[in-house]
Amino acid sequence: MDKLFTTKLQNKEYISKHLFNSINSNIIPENFDLEKYNNEVLEKELIEYKDYFDNMYIEIDPNIKLDTEQRKAILSDEDFSLIIAGAGTGKTTTMASKVKYLVDKKHISPDKILVMSFTKKATQELEKRICYDFNIPAKVTTFHSLGYMHIREIFHNRKCYIVDSNIRRKIFYNYFKENIFPYKEKLKEIIDIYPKVISSWLFSKHFITNYEKYGSFEDYFKAYKEYKISEFKDEYDLASAVKDKIDNSLNQENILTIKDELVKSKGEAIIANFLFCNGIEYQYEKVYEELMDENKVYKPDFTLDLHGQNVYVEYFGFSDSDPINNQKYQRIKELKENYHKEHHNKFISITYDDQVNITNILYKELIKLGFKFRPLSSREIYDAILNNNPLSQVYPLVDLFYNMIDTIKSSSKRENYQSIINEYINNLPENEKEEAKRQIFYINDFYLYYQKNLYGAENYGFDFSDLIYYANKYISTIGINNSLNFEYIIIDEYQDISQERYEFTKSIADRNHAKIVAVGDDWQSIYSFSGSKVDYTYNFQKYFKDSTLLKISNTYRNSQNLIDYSGKFIMRNETQIKKDLYSNKNLSNPIRFEVYDDEIENEYQALKRLIVKIHTEKPTHKIMILARTNAMINRCFNEIDLKDDIGTKITFLGYEDIDIDGMTIHKSKGLTCDEVIVIGLNKTFPSEEHTKFWLESLFKQPLVEESIPYAEERRIFYVALTRTKNYVYLLVNKNAKYRSPFVDELAYIVDEVETEKVEQTEVI
Repeated sequence: MDKLFTTKLQNKEYISKHLFNSINSNIIPENFDLEKYNNEVLEKELIEYKDYFDNMYIEIDPNIKLDTEQRKAILSDEDFSLIIAGAGTGKTTTMASKVKYLVDKKHISPDKILVMSFTKKATQELEKRICYDFNIPAKVTTFHSLGYMHIREIFHNRKCYIVDSNIRRKIFYNYFKENIFPYKEKLKEIIDIYPKVISSWLFSKHFITNYEKYGSFEDYFKAYKEYKISEFKDEYDLASAVKDKIDNSLNQENILTIKDELVKSKGEAIIANFLFCNGIEYQYEKVYEELMDENKVYKPDFTLDLHGQNVYVEYFGFSDSDPINNQKYQRIKELKENYHKEHHNKFISITYDDQVNITNILYKELIKLGFKFRPLSSREIYDAILNNNPLSQVYPLVDLFYNMIDTIKSSSKRENYQSIINEYINNLPENEKEEAKRQIFYINDFYLYYQKNLYGAENYGFDFSDLIYYANKYISTIGINNSLNFEYIIIDEYQDISQERYEFTKSIADRNHAKIVAVGDDWQSIYSFSGSKVDYTYNFQKYFKDSTLLKISNTYRNSQNLIDYSGKFIMRNETQIKKDLYSNKNLSNPIRFEVYDDEIENEYQALKRLIVKIHTEKPTHKIMILARTNAMINRCFNEIDLKDDIGTKITFLGYEDIDIDGMTIHKSKGLTCDEVIVIGLNKTFPSEEHTKFWLESLFKQPLVEESIPYAEERRIFYVALTRTKNYVYLLVNKNAKYRSPFVDELAYIVDEVETEKVEQTEVI
């Protein structure tokens, strides 16, 4: 350390706090000021690398210009640093530029750089910039995918697989039909012991009315299907219902096949439905018999049986309009095609470009191989739609049990969960103890059954709660000389980090002596319900000793006017990190309070009127509708001319040329749009409306104490305000007693800020 310090000092290179605090004090020059020294280094390097930074994006997007704060964040070389990046300040650009600088100027090998984010979408955005635009093959991944990489290394002699929702439904179905339904006293008790606040219903009315008549769940469900099919007037009515169900499933964000399999794309669903409707049996994502390179488990999209021989069908869902995925999946396509060729497998390859002709291509290829078709009737297909969703009448119970299991497994207390539950129950009043014991008995009984079903002799199943837990638990068993060694760890959306992700990151950094560059914005920390803990951002320097806080403040999305209003609103919470954001864009009245009178029109009628008004004024602008909950968005479709389209798209009949998206505020984080409308600004916050089951409260991460009530709800509203490039329209009820207190508070702030500006102008 001493020698490294001396060398850096002689060469006038950046010296990190960690290095400085690790050396013998007697080698430090007299009156040496580390902060002043590093600032001088950065100023020197800003000049030295000016042309490099000026031209970094010249061939990608000449409009991207790195500002001084971004350049300093890139040049800074602390062991641990947190870059606070406000909304729209170009954090993705900064992160990608940091990677390029490390490779180009610090000569760090790309495979020694790890870039992590929380969602697949955010990861793809980073991957596009780093791997495609800059052609740097750094490892860009989600936390869960990284956990899976470690698990494959840790359990290298096993076939490790991720437990998806299809597998989970199957496990619960077997448990329910074998361990619960035959025992009517058990079932009656389950119906009675869970409080109504958990859900409006745990079992359907039909189920509760009829379950006692049948000895097995299979018999009950057979009768239920007959009852449902008998509701149709004729074959035409039934065929129309089948078509509507299939078409509707293809337009959902989470696409399900006729067999109720959750698939990755519309193309996969079309293939699955074609096979099923033509009587060709298949298995979706069945684990291939052999491991591929690096102990990777291969799961072909579809495995078919032809006279005892497997036939594999792969759908490659990428297009020329998506260059990063095109490049990535083209490699995967070639790898899989070559693999099947080498193994002399019967293999059908279908691509995104075949989208319109998928069924024709598949039909011809299957005929060539010798498959026989047996088209199913509408009754058979509808029967299958019902038959392959047997839990539909008890789904809320499935949801309850898995929510409780996931709550326990994602908690830091998972290893001693039973003793924690026992302690809680023992402290309850006597009249509440017995009910709580019965409630936890059934949940725990299924928990043990579920865990037992994940691990076989050769296969180990890991759900999302397991991926980081086991990777972190056994990371020390991984040898140093493998592909999971890193010198730099760059973390996106750091404000969303949870305890398990923090510990996982720290373990990877400690194991590799890696430097950490975290990028985030505490003003946008809105995921405490899924375990995120904003304290890791507020007190970064406590969790990473000798760390430095950096800021990038120039925003390229919002107007300065909107920044002034929203910034003052969010900083009513004094616990937040103070920051001043700046924009070159000015826009008068960027927050529009659109008032409707519910005695004249409901909120969604007012919404339609507002959409038409915006479109009339700005016909080329895209509109994003935001709400606090999915239920609020779904109420749009009670209006006959607002239709749910593919993904987040909304079709406005009669105005099909208007480009409209509708989603929750949580889903919108990281996105931007020309114009934004916020609906559902009601008096009561959703968090107040949700009463937690006691088990959930017991294992949920406690909220960080902040200086103001509803701190996270305030941040959620702030995120909604800052999604727009231009105006944000708040749809508010004329009657103040029915609207969110944030609306009136924001209106007051707008007046306050404008008054201050007038007073300052008068002084000048």
